[in-house]
Amino acid sequence: MADDTATYDADGAGQSVSHPDSPRFAAYFKVRHYEMDALGHVNNAVYLHYLEQAAYEHSAAAGFPDERTRELGGIWIVRRHEIEYLRPASAGDVLQVVTWAVEFKGARAYRDYAIFRHAGASDDARHLPADGFLPPDQELPADPLVRARTLWVWADLVTARPKRIPATLYPAFFGTTETD
Repeated sequence: MADDTATYDADGAGQSVSHPDSPRFAAYFKVRHYEMDALGHVNNAVYLHYLEQAAYEHSAAAGFPDERTRELGGIWIVRRHEIEYLRPASAGDVLQVVTWAVEFKGARAYRDYAIFRHAGASDDARHLPADGFLPPDQELPADPLVRARTLWVWADLVTARPKRIPATLYPAFFGTTETD
């Protein structure tokens, strides 16, 4: 898997909007016992749920909850996930799922993720840290449990066919009005 600042030019042609310093968003999840596999680790499929939920929370925090994307006539659809499992998590762990937009190109949007065991975790699930944007200068821990990248496609709400990502989304995810 590529490093955190890598970008993809999925069709090998044209310009793309890519910002390695995109605002990073953190969502927190307490691992529940029923999410374990036979080895007592978080089941691989559960990580996918965490990633997808973090992406939706990030989009909503950036001003684009589902209702607003539908008003724009589109919806995000996952086309591909790449997940690298590095270390296990277990029941009771509090996980910090950090996500950020990497690149928008035409109808495609690449999003990266890193999942960490949250160091300041409480044993009480009612006291999870609040989800939110991380300070731009905050360093991420060096030991992720998981690294991932998802290819999302912006699709027409009625036809479900891919269409160009609206320009109004660029400032929310990259802090710029630049488009491809």
